[in-house]
Amino acid sequence: MWKRIGALIVKEFIQLKRDRRTLAMMIMLPVIWLVAFGYAVNFDVNHFRVFVVDQAKSEDSRQVIHEVEANEEMSVVDRGTEQEARDALKYGKADVAILFPKEYDSIAKSKEQQLNILVDGSRLFTAQSAVREVSEVLGDIQKANMKELRQNVEERFKGDEAPEVKLELPPDSPLAELPPNVTKDLQNQIKSQIRAVMKEQMEEQKKELEDQFPDPEYMAAKVEVLYNKDLKSVYYMIPGLMGLVLIFITTFMTALGVVREKERGTLEQLIVSPLRSVELILGKLLPYMIIATVDFLLVLAVGIGVFDVPFTGDLVSYLLMALIFLFASLGIGLFISTVSQNQQQAMQLAMMTLLPQFILSGFVFPLEAMPEWIRWLSYFMPLTYFLPISRDVALKGMSAWDHPVAMAMLAFFAVLFLLVATVRFRRSLT
Repeated sequence: MWKRIGALIVKEFIQLKRDRRTLAMMIMLPVIWLVAFGYAVNFDVNHFRVFVVDQAKSEDSRQVIHEVEANEEMSVVDRGTEQEARDALKYGKADVAILFPKEYDSIAKSKEQQLNILVDGSRLFTAQSAVREVSEVLGDIQKANMKELRQNVEERFKGDEAPEVKLELPPDSPLAELPPNVTKDLQNQIKSQIRAVMKEQMEEQKKELEDQFPDPEYMAAKVEVLYNKDLKSVYYMIPGLMGLVLIFITTFMTALGVVREKERGTLEQLIVSPLRSVELILGKLLPYMIIATVDFLLVLAVGIGVFDVPFTGDLVSYLLMALIFLFASLGIGLFISTVSQNQQQAMQLAMMTLLPQFILSGFVFPLEAMPEWIRWLSYFMPLTYFLPISRDVALKGMSAWDHPVAMAMLAFFAVLFLLVATVRFRRSLT
């Protein structure tokens, strides 16, 4: 029995050796994925661009700004007004804005002295990390200032009772001739008055010191989350999920559909038919394009109707962007079909193409949390450019045209993939 099993094992290895593409994928792909994804799977953003609005221009505000600039994880990219800060967050020029009101105090005692932080809620994990980092810097400053305040209190006020008053009359004083009991009563009255005055002064000192202590309610910074005030993860995920659905369905359907024709032998029948190559390509692609468009509209309707994702932006430009993205996805699927001999190979290549886009595009893990070299890989993926447009249209009320670079890159990928895939497909027909 073992001899027969051994012979079968040898046969399988011989087949794998002949199919070098599959063998290489089995050996190298897990290593590549482990290295790339191991660096990419990270929710913690470690660098933030800070916009500063300093209305106080005080020693306290300068101290906070200095600590922010000294922090390796933050850099001040601009300064200006509150409206300019909001615009910087809207258009992705800053990750967090710090607003110092005119009466700002690092150990705030009122709302007017409280620090304000603005973050972009459409970038969920970046917003959470930015608030945490700024709060840590502010907390360190407040601890140091509170320690100094306590030391001042201990030095200026060490008891809660007025000190004992000693009053003695000189021998040559006219009051010394008075009867002892009268003199004693007079001394006691004077002592009481002195003690009352001293106690009143100490109470005033006490109140003055108490006024210097902060109000815990205003010690923490006030955080204003823009565009997704409740930081709902569904608002973050649904706009990205639309792109993921598009690229998965389109790539898989196109790749498998064309390869299926090869396996069945019907592609040869189409080749000898009167159809020109352009007509054949369009005839194969358009059905999948129509199905993917319907799927996209259904997902969009569910996102708005079921999950209450606002989509307050320009839907016309958004749909146009989705069509461009759809053409790029069709090109990927068609290209995979031209280099695959069977459906199994097509599925393997499709997964090799799509899984990195799921991990590295920013769909789940923020690009800002990835190392630089991993981020460069993401720039070659169409989904990387779809996601920011989709989220900004949904949550910020923007237009797809507000992202000219992303739109241009999607158009470039659409033309490139379709052109390369069409050339290879036409060669396979001849």
